[in-house]
Amino acid sequence: MAQDPNGIWIWKLSEIRADYLDKLVERKVQRVYLKVFDGKYQGKPTFWNWQCSPEIIQEFKSREIEVYGWGYHYGTADITRQIVKVRQALNCGLDGYIVDVEKEVEDPSTHTNLDKLLSAVRMIVKEGTLGYTTFGNPRLHPNVPWQILDKYCDLAFLQIYFEKFTFKPTTPEEVKDCLDAYKNLGLKKPILPVWDSESDTAKPATAAELQDYLNNYPGSSIWRIPKEGERGEAWNLTYSGFVLPVLRRNLRQGRIGDDVKAVQKVLNARGYNAGSADGNFGPQTEAAVKAFQKAAGLTVDGELGKLTWTTLGGKFDA
Repeated sequence: MAQDPNGIWIWKLSEIRADYLDKLVERKVQRVYLKVFDGKYQGKPTFWNWQCSPEIIQEFKSREIEVYGWGYHYGTADITRQIVKVRQALNCGLDGYIVDVEKEVEDPSTHTNLDKLLSAVRMIVKEGTLGYTTFGNPRLHPNVPWQILDKYCDLAFLQIYFEKFTFKPTTPEEVKDCLDAYKNLGLKKPILPVWDSESDTAKPATAAELQDYLNNYPGSSIWRIPKEGERGEAWNLTYSGFVLPVLRRNLRQGRIGDDVKAVQKVLNARGYNAGSADGNFGPQTEAAVKAFQKAAGLTVDGELGKLTWTTLGGKFDA
């Protein structure tokens, strides 16, 4: 797959619905993120072989679903033991690996260990398929070793979900704040946002909101598949089959059409206020295009041509 597909995260395979493979196909899932490692499970680094085996991975792949493993790492010094277990997971046929690091690595004393770990993991994971996942907004978590993560990893899976922590929905403005904070640190690796749908969220995002985020952020994903009987919208979403429209003309103030409406929707989802998605390219839409161009380091002219649209994630065929 040339472009990273939208995906869905799995924590405990045995606790989700028994027909999960059929359901994944029904929801057009092309990639899952499966937990395969924990650095302190029962007090030691552990390969989760009960839910990651060649047979289990092949069941996903027989349905044309990629499997990226993910593991929670604590910034501990037992690097060799962690690498042995991660390698066992990779040997099952995983397509990539995601290092999950959170509150523990905000302690500066863990940073040297994390650097050594990532250097070692980098040696055994195929180029282009090593990622990290952590807090969504670097500005709110300045002690996370962002530069170390960016140095070794190919992809950044930022956990952009605020409804779990602030008891209010994630908004396009909050998403933009996360992305801006990431860029302001000089971090270079592509961001594949993770959106949240969990049962313990006070004001969870609706299926419609989550679907819009998936549609407008190619490669983003949903945390997580709910346990059997648990609340969550992950099974109510479609993970592929939608694409941003191909633009066939330059758009500027005064233009009208469905292509303008699509642009307005994407800009609004990214936190750039293009106003109502009415298909009319007016002053507010032009201002939103200019704001995006400035943030992306493009020529700021308020017109939406090939470079601006492809930077937003679409295709252009004039």
